[in-house]
Amino acid sequence: MTQDDRQTFANQVYAIIAAIPVGKVITYGQIAKMAGMPTYIRQVCFVLRHLPKGSKLPCHRIINGQGRLSVTGDSYLKYKLKLISEGIEFNQKDKIDLRKYGWYN
Repeated sequence: MTQDDRQTFANQVYAIIAAIPVGKVITYGQIAKMAGMPTYIRQVCFVLRHLPKGSKLPCHRIINGQGRLSVTGDSYLKYKLKLISEGIEFNQKDKIDLRKYGWYN
């Protein structure tokens, strides 16, 4: 993958994240699939770890395939509270029901 290809992929990931509606979540795998690279799940994570400074993307709406937030520490609580404020419910196992809250474009 060339540097141009990586930037194109990153731009696709940014556009997908920006489009996630309030009250919906999406998995890393779904983002990779929507970006046309279904096997690039780890690359989605890489893009997220290297977001441009001051990014306003709603990254709190991205969860793992098990329906859980992948962030830890202070970010976990911050993201969870944001999702709850958007009407998303967590079950007793701290999971989100993807059938109810998943966004599939």
